[in-house]
Amino acid sequence: MRRIAVAFLSLGLAACAAGEALTEDAKPALDLSEKGKTSGDGDNTGFSRSVAARYAGGAAEAEIIQDLVSQGFSCDEATAYCTRAVMDGACADAWTVDFSGNGEASGTLVRRCMGAEADDE
Repeated sequence: MRRIAVAFLSLGLAACAAGEALTEDAKPALDLSEKGKTSGDGDNTGFSRSVAARYAGGAAEAEIIQDLVSQGFSCDEATAYCTRAVMDGACADAWTVDFSGNGEASGTLVRRCMGAEADDE
């Protein structure tokens, strides 16, 4: 029993050392820590990398959607995407997972602002 505990502890430490947090089901966790990106910043964010790592095993789209909904995403199966948006003042950070025709998932992080702040004059 002790060997099993040591093995799990070693596995957990190795995953942390590699920079990927693991969830209870041993999948890499989604990285929702970044904020403030704009559409011109590209898709090479921690979130996009974490989506690729978490869903690289070829899970069915329905399973991925169920997993995303359990993490606070809203999904539209008809158009094959899921989004989680958080407001930050007049701006919204939106983490989106899109599904390609072959069922692969890709993630993007976009910041959208609803207008300029008014001057205090």
